[in-house]
Amino acid sequence: MDQATNSSAGMTDGKITRQLLKMRSGEFDLESIHSMILREMGISDLGCIGECTGLERLDLSRNDISKLYNLASLSSLAHLNLSANRISSLEGLQSLDNLKTVNLAGNLLGSIDTLHCLAGLEKLEELRLKDDIHELTNPICMRVSYREDVLQMFPKLLILDGERLKGKGSELYKLCAEIDRDLAESICHAGPVKEIPMPTAWVPKGYWDRSEEKKREDLAIEDAEKQLTDLIAECKRLNSVAEDNLNGMVNRLAKTDTSS
Repeated sequence: MDQATNSSAGMTDGKITRQLLKMRSGEFDLESIHSMILREMGISDLGCIGECTGLERLDLSRNDISKLYNLASLSSLAHLNLSANRISSLEGLQSLDNLKTVNLAGNLLGSIDTLHCLAGLEKLEELRLKDDIHELTNPICMRVSYREDVLQMFPKLLILDGERLKGKGSELYKLCAEIDRDLAESICHAGPVKEIPMPTAWVPKGYWDRSEEKKREDLAIEDAEKQLTDLIAECKRLNSVAEDNLNGMVNRLAKTDTSS
């Protein structure tokens, strides 16, 4: 394969082509594509992605993208994932009037001013600039006033960095966050955790061992069986003696009657 051709078929020099889009979507007309996943493909140039005017969902995460101008014509786009790229400017996104969610975690956004391109998007509900689970962030997230600045710029946001700000579940999320914070503070103030001694046994070894108990029960049963066997044998012996005595008495009485 030519060195200029990316390992992903249909893409050359990291540039999105019509061939790539058709192969990945199975659609002949680019306008008919509604969802596209182009994750981890070494993309650095968005190429003809702007021709997919029917796109509603687009995943371009984990590539080498730095410029977003070619996304400007995707007026139907509602969900966009641009995490883990090399983006420092959001120019091109300001025209995406139907955009509801955008993931920008793991990029090079260093100033709150770079977010102004998104401020006019009335339908924007969810914005992610950092992802603690996947260890993705932006320089802007290091600001002390980061959260307050973002919420001031986007007062209608429902979710920021995975945290629900409004609506169902927001109160529970805040409560859990407060509990985590209180626990962390209490651990810091309490100092190092004291070593807890290992518990010791309070009953003799083997006390709870059913096998020993069963052995004792078996021995008791064997002993009872032996006593019963001996008792039956003694009863038989006494019965035999009684029968012999009775027979003797009958014989003596018979002789006495004959002699009379």
